[in-house]
Amino acid sequence: MKKYLLIAVTALFLVTVPRVAKAQAPAKAAPTAVAHLDLDSLLEIMPAFKAASDSAAMYYKELEKQLYVMTMEYEKKMAEYDSLGKSMSPLIKALKEKEITDIQQNIQAFQQMAQESFTNRRAELLAPVFKSIQKAVKDVAIAKGYTYVVDSSQSASVVLYAADSADIFTAVRQKLGIPEGPKTTPAPGGTPK
Repeated sequence: MKKYLLIAVTALFLVTVPRVAKAQAPAKAAPTAVAHLDLDSLLEIMPAFKAASDSAAMYYKELEKQLYVMTMEYEKKMAEYDSLGKSMSPLIKALKEKEITDIQQNIQAFQQMAQESFTNRRAELLAPVFKSIQKAVKDVAIAKGYTYVVDSSQSASVVLYAADSADIFTAVRQKLGIPEGPKTTPAPGGTPK
């Protein structure tokens, strides 16, 4: 009887161990599909990017005009101070120096605020452009079964080596509704043809 029990336990063990081991073994990972896109070339042909960049440039020119007016005021006050400097009383001279120092400080404060304002304005204008690109890339990647999409632009490439991957530039351009033109196909290595 012990002999039959030992055979039954051994048989049960031989049947269940492979199933338990198989269930606990890590599942085979699906192969990772990688594609690349030259973002710089795509931005170069996007009308929305050009419009946002032009609007940001106009805003920057407005800020430059304001800075120019402030600088002209400063130069005028300096010229006045230099021309009348010897004939001014010490009290008037001190007031003029304070006025000039205040203008200098205002110019410096304006430059810092203008740079921050321009950076924020540009980011605000470009946000919808990058959002539309991100959505188009995601849609194309899902439709074509890619797990990762890498930016292959020369200015932003962080991939030091990659085996050949699919270039989805044309598919994303089409998804964004950008017509094909003379500079729409990037050359290998991320530069436009």
